[in-house]
Amino acid sequence: MRPRFRNTSGRRVGFPCRSGGNGALERGLTAGDSRVEIHAGSSSTALNLPGDQFKMARWCGVLVVLVYFMRGTVLPRYVPVPYAGWILLTGAALALAAGVAISGGGSWRTAWVIVLPAFGAGLVQAEQFNAAASRWLGLALLIIALGPVVRNPVACALRSAAWRLTVRGLTGLTAVFVLWYALRLPNLGVGFFTAFMNQCMLAGPLAGLGVVIAIARAVRGDPWRWGLLATLGVIPVLASGSRLATLATGIAGVFLLTRRKPALGVTVALLCMLFAYRFVTKPATEQTGESVTSALASKGSANSRTGFWESRILEFKSSPIVGIGIGVVTGSGSARDGGLVIQVEPGSSYLAVLAMTGALGSVAFVIAIGILVLGFARAAGDQGGDRDVLSGVGVFLAVHGVAEGWVLAFGSPLCFLFWVWLGGFGDAALVTTNRRVERGLHALRKVGTSRPALRPA
Repeated sequence: MRPRFRNTSGRRVGFPCRSGGNGALERGLTAGDSRVEIHAGSSSTALNLPGDQFKMARWCGVLVVLVYFMRGTVLPRYVPVPYAGWILLTGAALALAAGVAISGGGSWRTAWVIVLPAFGAGLVQAEQFNAAASRWLGLALLIIALGPVVRNPVACALRSAAWRLTVRGLTGLTAVFVLWYALRLPNLGVGFFTAFMNQCMLAGPLAGLGVVIAIARAVRGDPWRWGLLATLGVIPVLASGSRLATLATGIAGVFLLTRRKPALGVTVALLCMLFAYRFVTKPATEQTGESVTSALASKGSANSRTGFWESRILEFKSSPIVGIGIGVVTGSGSARDGGLVIQVEPGSSYLAVLAMTGALGSVAFVIAIGILVLGFARAAGDQGGDRDVLSGVGVFLAVHGVAEGWVLAFGSPLCFLFWVWLGGFGDAALVTTNRRVERGLHALRKVGTSRPALRPA
């Protein structure tokens, strides 16, 4: 049953607000103190939600986005703050956001309540317990704060603010990256094209997501502005040298275009396949150093993740039920910094979940996401371009996660992007329409208009 909330005036408003940041839910309540009832199934919870609580939620969402953005830039290299200080700052922001989300009351999604302890079950036999426990706690705070766990108006306002700022930020960053490349400004990070991000493997996915969002906007309206950004945004994606970001951008873009503009989608798909064929078959020596694709060509088409994948499978076999613990790897991808900090590169988000959480966490995770996907598929379709943005970003992350293991790394900006997207995706899945009621009302209207007038006796 669709959850609903009601204020003291008796006016009923759908819950939660549509993902994408229209703020309908917040505007549905009075600005001052209001009595709110959360209706979910047969249970009802009465809450007192002052207007300031919504403001606090929105500011918390903005704060978390800004903290993760700063962590992704080169700023931590120049600010005299130790690595542990940035971890504490991130944890404090997530703890504050999670507390605000929980303070709104309401209900929790049962499937995700099961996921949280299932992810932490591997702690019982983790070799580095302290590291695994701290990373599980950080991940749990991130999931509660921005993920699809807590269902109440305050949590919805927090997720909406974070997702809205994230979407705008990604398109803005993509435009900045284009100008940065065109002006030949120096790269401040590590790798090929980075602009002011800490590494090219982050700049590439961020630009790719900006391209996907621009395509989603272009197919729904204002094709010139957004189409121009989507076209030019491909330049920093290619210049970053991230093969996976390039592939994910192409697949997500073709997916969106094929749904809304089939002819254009097929044309772009053919161009993408032609580019991929040329990239695989043309030797890297034929690429010039000034070419936009020279960074991609220098890497070639060899798979650099094979060793990581084999290690994750072996780790799963060593603890198939509960996994080896969040943020812990024992084979390829593990390293130590001074014997204190464990550097982890799982090589795949899918295999990271399998190895670190075992069958218990993996099954719970797949079921919880499956429920959201079904709800999203059955949700009301009239949500503007929000559904296209959510769908396109989801396809991008699904492809990118095949060979990048960020899904459980709560300190990674890409991990943040996944969970803030999933939170928005979960809210959109609750914007449902009772089609039977609509059909019944439509039938009654037809009967009322077609009924012949009664003649007086």
